[in-house]
Amino acid sequence: MKSKICTLAFLVFATLSSYSQNFMEGFDRFSSKKISYLTLSDGTKVEGDIDDLDRKKGNISEITIKVDGKKKTFKPEQIKEMYLPASGLDKFSKQMEVGTNLSKDLNNDRISDGYAFFEYTQVDIKGKVQPLLMQLVNPGFHNKVRVYFNPFASETMSVGVGPMKVGGLDKSYFVKVGDKPAYKITKGDYDEQSKELFKGCAAAMTALKKDSDWNKFERIVYVHFGCK
Repeated sequence: MKSKICTLAFLVFATLSSYSQNFMEGFDRFSSKKISYLTLSDGTKVEGDIDDLDRKKGNISEITIKVDGKKKTFKPEQIKEMYLPASGLDKFSKQMEVGTNLSKDLNNDRISDGYAFFEYTQVDIKGKVQPLLMQLVNPGFHNKVRVYFNPFASETMSVGVGPMKVGGLDKSYFVKVGDKPAYKITKGDYDEQSKELFKGCAAAMTALKKDSDWNKFERIVYVHFGCK
């Protein structure tokens, strides 16, 4: 029994210590019992509980917030960014999958407390560019390549360790570099796409040559983040 506890403790420690360079998982459910924080396109701050959240093709199409007992509904184009609290189940299983690097442009305390960060950005989907609210999954090492959750992505195999999940990576994400629209990067096309994405960073390219497996994508993004 003691050896099993030690093994579990080691796995948890090893997992937590690596999260500084790992992606958050995309959150599917959000809590209505904890405050959500919205920043509108005009700079107005809105704080309140989620009353309703609608999706279209997997993406948030409308969100209704209760503010001082009154409902306020917002479309994506009205929102610049927002922090939404994961539901109890999502937070329990995913809250520790957060990068531990400090970020000056994000609220690290909220993210560490189980909040998903969304921002309104241009996304290229099958050649059509459209603005969407996207969840950032690499907070803390996102300044060069922003990686967004794809709600329709299937996932690679993972291993459960108690309530936590070790391993397992979505088979596609959306990535954004600079002011260009975000575009999809996939496991199937990763070999070619990664060379183009990281070509400006010698350290990232060296790491790719050593191991170009899709499961190392998040690690290469982290290496690229530290590139001078």
